[in-house]
Amino acid sequence: MKSGKQTSSKGLKICSVIAGLLLIALLVVLIVLCLTVLRPIEPEIVAQIVKLKELQWQTSPSPNVSVSLGLIVTIYNPNHGSFRYENSTTYLRYYGDVVATATIQGGEIPPLRTGNITTIIGVDGETLKAVGNFSSDLNTGSLYLASSATLVGKVNIFGLFRIRVTGFTGCEVGVFLKDRVASPSCTYQMNF
Repeated sequence: MKSGKQTSSKGLKICSVIAGLLLIALLVVLIVLCLTVLRPIEPEIVAQIVKLKELQWQTSPSPNVSVSLGLIVTIYNPNHGSFRYENSTTYLRYYGDVVATATIQGGEIPPLRTGNITTIIGVDGETLKAVGNFSSDLNTGSLYLASSATLVGKVNIFGLFRIRVTGFTGCEVGVFLKDRVASPSCTYQMNF
């Protein structure tokens, strides 16, 4: 006949094996979840709208123009964790030269949400006169500007996964003085 110690020892071994198998199964499920559902996905960053906020121009006695553009950057965060982005700068270029800058304040987009970042960037004629063919552009009634911004941030999922994300957005903007409209064409690119 077996003693109580041998039966107890055998039961302890069986219980330990079952607990070990359950622990392994739980780890496999967690790894599968992390690699599929919880894996970080790049946020979508799109320069959505460029609006002409203010336009003042004259051709005589001396040619001059003052332009303010409103830029809305929309960020969709498809992750199950927040996307936190740092302070950034938007640049406005005329014939490749930077003629104005505006600050984009850092912030955070909650999980599975969309957020908008708005900024206004303005430039005056004195700055534009020093660059390119300002007088001929003013006489034709149109200015062609380019805006660009870079957003740098991190996706943080439950404090376990952190991915650094850099988003570039750029817009080519035609400002038509007589019609008082701006016609944008925007693109974006993401890098992990």
